[in-house]
Amino acid sequence: MRLIPEWRLNIVFGLGSNAIPYNTIKLRLSEGTGAAGRTDPSLLRSARLLLRFLNDLLTPLTRCLAWTGSLCLQHRAWMGTGMALQAQIQPRNENSSWPDTDPENVLFQMDGNPMPPLIAAGYIKVEDEQRIRYARFAARRGPKRGTIVLLSGRNETIEKLFETIGDLCGLGFDVVTFDWRGQGGSSRLLRNRNKGYLDSFDTWREDIEAIFRQIVLPDCRGPYYLLAHSSGALAALYAGPNLLTRVSRMVLLSPFVGFGPLPLSPNWVGRLAHWLVALGFGSVTMWGKTKPNIAKPFVTNRLTSDASRYARNRKLAELRPDLSLGGPTVAWVDAAARAIAKVNAPSHYSNIKTPALFVIAGSDRVVSAPAGARLAAAMRSASSVTVDGARHELLQEADLFREQALAAVDAFFRED
Repeated sequence: MRLIPEWRLNIVFGLGSNAIPYNTIKLRLSEGTGAAGRTDPSLLRSARLLLRFLNDLLTPLTRCLAWTGSLCLQHRAWMGTGMALQAQIQPRNENSSWPDTDPENVLFQMDGNPMPPLIAAGYIKVEDEQRIRYARFAARRGPKRGTIVLLSGRNETIEKLFETIGDLCGLGFDVVTFDWRGQGGSSRLLRNRNKGYLDSFDTWREDIEAIFRQIVLPDCRGPYYLLAHSSGALAALYAGPNLLTRVSRMVLLSPFVGFGPLPLSPNWVGRLAHWLVALGFGSVTMWGKTKPNIAKPFVTNRLTSDASRYARNRKLAELRPDLSLGGPTVAWVDAAARAIAKVNAPSHYSNIKTPALFVIAGSDRVVSAPAGARLAAAMRSASSVTVDGARHELLQEADLFREQALAAVDAFFRED
């Protein structure tokens, strides 16, 4: 029996350097194929009709029109930059090739960043044929204290957390961690893998649910604890009302519950991002570089005061740029702003019953440290502690600060 693929249409906007230069555009139509490998005539007819319709509809704005597997429309006159529209036709049920699932090959090892004792690593499938890369690591000593589910921040990967995972395993915990959809080794949400895109923190809440349902609950030793950093902490709070029956305690490191120093006020940042998304510019990079900035010197970084750990993470990004991201897109900032507003609402945080400890970095210039302290004070189930002088990435900081954060994690989980 010949299978007929189902096709879907995605629309993506791009600005400035993401638009295709005039002199590189070639008028070409890529032919789609059916499941039997033959050209699908209905797809070609639909694509040509789509081209003709958009050309007629948008002629006043059109300077050039191309089809290179996607439809590209460019107009240079708008604000002196450029506006590109891409319409991508893909088979919805295509047989996507999955990466190597040998546990040792799922993760990347390099000198100076040894991998902790591994139980399992691989990929779990979620909606729309997307996948989440995960790994489980074994406690190195007894008594076994349960399992920590480790939630990373934006643009962090499993490999970046090897040192911390080793420390947690040394405290007697098994550890489960994963890459969020949209970053690391999990499915990216745009064709351009460099862009940090997310349209809603519902996606990351669903990632947490999928990891618990498919990995933690069936295979891992209880009790279960949550250790989350930055935007991972925001995702934990976002999912917080649903975690009471699953998580005994959670520690939130440098929680992203308020924007750090920006040229505009946090409210205006959220409004601007929301307006731009409504206008169709969700995939445009909001700030930072479109590609991973692996050459950023240590002296200008705001993440850590530890030069050796910064150099290690930079080397990891250089060797595996496919695991890294550029700056956040407009949609990501909009999603974060909406999630921040939600978790700071009494109607939401009053339903978070899981005991939580906020560990605040005293010299954080990435997220708002005062916002984290205020939210912890407002929540009946939470408390906070500040690591004075520490920068944003507490788990990548100098030992003076990092050991304080790990001691707080150990002590809070021992109280259970």
